[in-house]
Formats: sequence, C-alpha cells, structure tokens
Amino acid sequence: MERRTVERLPAKLPARLFYGTIVYTGTVANLSENGMFICTKVQFPVDSMFIVVVLQDGQTFKLPIRVKRVAKPSADHACIEENGIGVELVNPPQDYLEFVSKCKSAPDIRMFH
Repeated sequence: MERRTVERLPAKLPARLFYGTIVYTGTVANLSENGMFICTKVQFPVDSMFIVVVLQDGQTFKLPIRVKRVAKPSADHACIEENGIGVELVNPPQDYLEFVSKCKSAPDIRMFH
C-alpha cells in the first residue's frame, strides 16, 4: 500500500467540484499540501482532472486536482454515508500552501464548519 509523504490534517470544509459543465458539492475531510480526501456522492473517473473550490472562513481556494482513487464508505473517513475521492493537487497555489502551513503551526485555526 502506498504511504503518504506528508501528514493529512482533519477538516470539514465545503467544496464545489467543477467537472465539465456541471458543479457538484462535497466536503473536504482531510487535506495536505499535495492532496485531500473529498466526501462526495459522485463517482469521478480515476485520473480525471478538474477544479475544486474550497471555502474556509471567507477564503476561497481554487485548486486543480487529479483523482487518484475512489473510495466506498468506511469508518476510516469522516463521510460514513457517502463515497469519496482521494485527489492529488496539481500545482497548488501559494495562498493554499500558506493556509496549510498555518494550520500545521497553529492547530487552533478552525477547519470545521
């Protein structure tokens, strides 16, 4: 099994997934500098690439992603009743990287809505 090179931080952030001409909703369950798990009912194809917009206390992060895996519901994820996708961030913007860095250094930053 593949191991992550960076720690994932738990989160519960609203997300909008822009796939083609349709916008889907989801919730970011965990995140890092280079990936995240998004709870969503939609089964996106592995290796598909699109934009996800994540909202956090007035900040909006527009992130290009690539789907790396599709997960069925399990106790390991914060979204027990939903499916989800593990994604890799493709060239994450600097403001997002700074946000993750702040969350790691100051765990009191709210990532739960």
